[in-house]
Amino acid sequence: MGVPSEAVEQRRRQLSQRPIAATVLLIGTLLLAYLYLPIPAPRIVAATDGDCVELHLYSNGYHSDIGAPAEIFPEHHPLRRLYPEARTFLIGWGDRAFYASDGSDILVGVDALIPPSPSAFHITYDAAQSSAYLGPTDDLAIAVSREGAARFVAYVDRYLVLDEDGNAIQISDGKVIGRSAFLRSRGSFHLLNVCNQWMARALRAAGIDVNARAAWLAGPLIRQARRQGVGGCEAAQ
Repeated sequence: MGVPSEAVEQRRRQLSQRPIAATVLLIGTLLLAYLYLPIPAPRIVAATDGDCVELHLYSNGYHSDIGAPAEIFPEHHPLRRLYPEARTFLIGWGDRAFYASDGSDILVGVDALIPPSPSAFHITYDAAQSSAYLGPTDDLAIAVSREGAARFVAYVDRYLVLDEDGNAIQISDGKVIGRSAFLRSRGSFHLLNVCNQWMARALRAAGIDVNARAAWLAGPLIRQARRQGVGGCEAAQ
């Protein structure tokens, strides 16, 4: 008499689990589609011989910064007023609290992924030398057109918060002693908008066809860019 009732109970549990499994499968499918379905390439003029600006993507495998010539920013741009002697800028973006920390507090890192999480720029100059703070394992030269460079500057400007005099708002000193600063930024840092995704979107603004949605880590972002065949201005000639 007990066997049929046990079979019925087992069948009931199986049926009750089906909606859960279906929901998990649906969520997984939607997430993969969001991350990896093809998106249109940026419609920006590509770099050519005579129309080329060289950016640099620095990576330590986890975090990335972009180096850019100071001359692509307007003469009175807030970053050029902040560091008038700069010939290049090294631009980073991330969660305000975690970025300013030494990265060892796991709880601060987890909290950064949960919105809302205020963001910040990390700005220093002389990009090649200052990138040492990252301990970079990659320095990828990326040629973009002047149109792409202007779009990159516009992308940075969308996030840069200014005071009433049009100056960047410094939060604290940066990680490169005596030559860097954390600046106030718009935008919330979270799981679907981490630092490398921000960098990938900056590259897309400049005309580089990378998938920003899946660029959680800097290493995969570097590999994406290399698969696109990017190189410096010498390669564009």
